[in-house]
Amino acid sequence: MRTKLFLAFIFIILLALLSNIVFERMIIRDFNDFIRGTEEDHIYWVMASVEGSYINGRWDRQLLGEALHWGLMLGFDAYVEDHWGNTVLSSSEVLSTISHNMRERMNSLLKLPSGAGEFVWYPLYAEGEEIGRLYIRPFERRGTVPLKEEIFRKRGKEFLVISFLIAGGGALILSILFTIFLSNPIRRLTKSAEKIAEGNFSVQTPKVHKNLKDEIDRLTESFNYMTEALRREDSLRRHLTSNIAHELRTPLTIIKGNLEAIEDGIISDPGAVIENIRSEIQRIIMLVEGIEDITNAEASFFRKGEIEEVNLKEFIESVAGGMRKIAEEKGLYLRTGGPSMNIKTYPEKLHIIVKNLLTNACKFTGSGGISINWGENGRGFYISVEDTGKGIAEDNISRIFNRFFKEEDSGGQGLGLAIVKELAEVMGGSVEVESVPGRGARFKVIF
Repeated sequence: MRTKLFLAFIFIILLALLSNIVFERMIIRDFNDFIRGTEEDHIYWVMASVEGSYINGRWDRQLLGEALHWGLMLGFDAYVEDHWGNTVLSSSEVLSTISHNMRERMNSLLKLPSGAGEFVWYPLYAEGEEIGRLYIRPFERRGTVPLKEEIFRKRGKEFLVISFLIAGGGALILSILFTIFLSNPIRRLTKSAEKIAEGNFSVQTPKVHKNLKDEIDRLTESFNYMTEALRREDSLRRHLTSNIAHELRTPLTIIKGNLEAIEDGIISDPGAVIENIRSEIQRIIMLVEGIEDITNAEASFFRKGEIEEVNLKEFIESVAGGMRKIAEEKGLYLRTGGPSMNIKTYPEKLHIIVKNLLTNACKFTGSGGISINWGENGRGFYISVEDTGKGIAEDNISRIFNRFFKEEDSGGQGLGLAIVKELAEVMGGSVEVESVPGRGARFKVIF
């Protein structure tokens, strides 16, 4: 990619050079055309004056002398021939009649007494008939006029060089900046992607600029999100496979033992055996349901989702309504309380957070009930789930959000609270917990 960028900017530099050359040539050409056009206009003015000195079929030498004098002032060496080819009057003759002072002044501007180059002739007409020819050529100029013309042409070339240096140097600097700020981040992303493709999920993800995010930063952010999701999925798969194998082995072994005992006819109480088998099957069903919950939570993590506006009161009432029957079957109350307020959030992730907190509270509460409250918190909002259960031991408070951590009699997979914390952080929030052993616990999620 760096080579392509470099070649692209080399092309831009060459294009700038070509455009500058064309521009400079056009300026000089237009300037030369202007000089030639002005010179031709002056010649036609002199021709008109010369033709005006032909009166009644003869040349008026005084008027003709004034016309050639004017030609001298415009910088032309000229002479007039009649239609028989005889010289009527020349600039040299006119020049000899002017005062010394004027001659000196003219000599300071023009190289007198004769012009430079070959004469060019123009036909002269009077009343539609050719009356002679005007031979004319320019004097070589002195003073500042030719110097200014040369300076203008020189400045045109200087403009070409300076503009090329600016354009070329700017393109070169841009190529370096593009290489640093565009090519290098993409190269880092490519290397990280290659390592992840090899199964190395411990690769250090590229950093994202926090203040000013461009397309590369957004790509990096999405890549980092994907990398974290893959890392989590790989970790979950490893732990879950080991955990499922362990959790399934015990109930399956018990079921197998009871069935073998029935086949051998050594069971004195078949009802107890059936109850044992039913209990272990229920344990397997709970395990499968737990896996399904984990799958849904992980799927939500993989989908970054879109922020939507929802009514927080209606949202929590809906989630709590699905949990109310489970709480009532255990003899627990489930109370809700909070204002009606609209928030912008990720509904799918928030649903998993609230459901996991309610499920966790219901699981560890034997009597009393659960209260869920919400409200504004500075520039955001909070959701609080409080129960009257057994609470959490002080030593375990710092560990309850670790994946696969669970107390001995808790059941489940030890993932519910870990998922709550991880999803809350993905949404830009945090989780606080307060607990008194034997009196209950309160989880507060702040966004």
